[in-house]
Amino acid sequence: MRIGEIAKLTGLNISNIRFYERKGLLCPEREEDSKYRDYTEADVLRVKEIMLYRKMGISIETIYLLINKQVNQKDVLLRQQKILQDEIRNLKGSMELCQMLLRDGNLEVKENQIDQYLDYVHQEEEKGVGFAKVEELLEDITEYTREGILSWNPIRVWLYKQSWTSVVFTLFFWGLIIMVPMSHLIDVYLKRTTLNIPFLFMYGSIVVIYYLGFRKFRKAKRR
Repeated sequence: MRIGEIAKLTGLNISNIRFYERKGLLCPEREEDSKYRDYTEADVLRVKEIMLYRKMGISIETIYLLINKQVNQKDVLLRQQKILQDEIRNLKGSMELCQMLLRDGNLEVKENQIDQYLDYVHQEEEKGVGFAKVEELLEDITEYTREGILSWNPIRVWLYKQSWTSVVFTLFFWGLIIMVPMSHLIDVYLKRTTLNIPFLFMYGSIVVIYYLGFRKFRKAKRR
């Protein structure tokens, strides 16, 4: 069957299915004559399996490991259950904060009231109540870096998923992209070397490509 047919059977759009192919989650055969992808019932089942895992919030990288039997399904589900429980707990604190503002009628919070509400948040957090994390940009950069650079290597994905290594790697990678051309410009300024236009053009192109990709990633994530 063609990709349009599998899209109708699963309810996914074609771009999603092709994304799963690029990530190595789906590997349909190709017809010898036309070279078109030829999807089978097994491919339909695989797409539905991916959908099921994604509905639980499991990452693409972990799904790759699951379908290739590189991790234990029970361990993954238990870990995901814990993650979801933490998210629910965090949402509870945020929900109560919303209800408090609505109850107080403070739809336009004044400066002195902001501190009062933030004090309340800090007090509740000390009691163990969770609130939404204010780390959107770094979190998005981290996720984009992982999906764009490490998704092909399961070992690196596992290492990158550790809380501290993900941040360290992200900061190191983007810092390297920025600091290498800056170091060259400093050397030119100090007259240690001459200006290398092709070198700067290459690095500038890399930065622009990643920046545009990151913007597209954030927009898609918020849909």
